[in-house]
Amino acid sequence: MDKLITIRPFKPEDRETLVKNAEADGHSVYFPTFVLEKDNEIVGYISVAVPVVLSWQDSKKMGPLDSVQEIKFIEGLMAQYPFICIPCDPESPYMSFLPKAGYVEYSKTVKLFIKAR
Repeated sequence: MDKLITIRPFKPEDRETLVKNAEADGHSVYFPTFVLEKDNEIVGYISVAVPVVLSWQDSKKMGPLDSVQEIKFIEGLMAQYPFICIPCDPESPYMSFLPKAGYVEYSKTVKLFIKAR
């Protein structure tokens, strides 16, 4: 039977190996807080440092300046975090606005799962 993984806090000296292993598997690394090890090899990571911001804006009643005001509010609210993740509907006007505001698109297709507690 395979050994189970070990989960431990990320250490700065893990970065090089973690990034190399993730890239070799076709993945990127964003603000790791824990690493997953199996057979003394880093095989994954967990980031609990990335706040995800979900929002809705009325498509008829919100304008570009309203959007700018909202993004600036979000950025102020999240100033203590090194990274912000904003899932965006491909049909949203934010698709053209967010890159202009300095956001980089994570272009790998993912599904967002939410569990209410």
